Amino acid sequence: MLGEFYADFHIHSCLSPCGEITMTPGAVAERLQELGIDWVAITDHNSAGNVRVFSEVLGKYGIVVIPGIEIHTLEDVHLLAFFKSVDIAEAYSDWLNNLIPNISVDPEKFGYQLYVNDKDEFIAFEEKWLGQPANLKLKEAIRSVIEFGGFYVYSHIERKMGVIYQLGFIPMLEENNRITVEISRKESLKTYQADKRLNLIHSSDAHALQHLKPVMKVKAEGRNFNEFIKCMSDRKRVKLLWE
Repeated sequence: MLGEFYADFHIHSCLSPCGEITMTPGAVAERLQELGIDWVAITDHNSAGNVRVFSEVLGKYGIVVIPGIEIHTLEDVHLLAFFKSVDIAEAYSDWLNNLIPNISVDPEKFGYQLYVNDKDEFIAFEEKWLGQPANLKLKEAIRSVIEFGGFYVYSHIERKMGVIYQLGFIPMLEENNRITVEISRKESLKTYQADKRLNLIHSSDAHALQHLKPVMKVKAEGRNFNEFIKCMSDRKRVKLLWE
């Protein structure tokens, strides 16, 4: 039997260089609970370093976390990658880290990259700049996500670092394939909803607590990875919400 859940599958933590330091698990959990959002994904830039603690803390509030990463490719395209478990997301993160150049972040210019514990205490600082492209082309990134048993979505396609904005088209869109893309603006529905090859999602892409908001209502038999993929692959299961 299908149930309905409020979902947001693109949320950053204080580990992302552009994420505010207020994006800690306890603070995020309280805000999500206030908003009635009970199914989310943590998708920091080029890392899953805070996914485990967020999964543990948000779980105490009854909020289920899909482990994720937002990959920055050589084409300056952002790609959301989702995985079945925290262990797999961390393994992918470790693999991806080897492809990120050893350039130190300037926190005053690009933002602090903070690891956090379950008490919302900062426990470490990531010195490698996570806001830069990994040495990975878009097609290679997609292939790698699939090899790790993951599911990919093109991030905010019509905005900067989105595939349409950067490249002008959606690659690897085969006639018999359906591709899932994230749109950021309600007016984008007019452009992309008519293309039946596309599945559309909408997310907050929250980098601060005030950015969190209900963005989707999804129908699923449960909040697990298999049902997540079904939701992301079926327009009938997803209702986009706009302010």
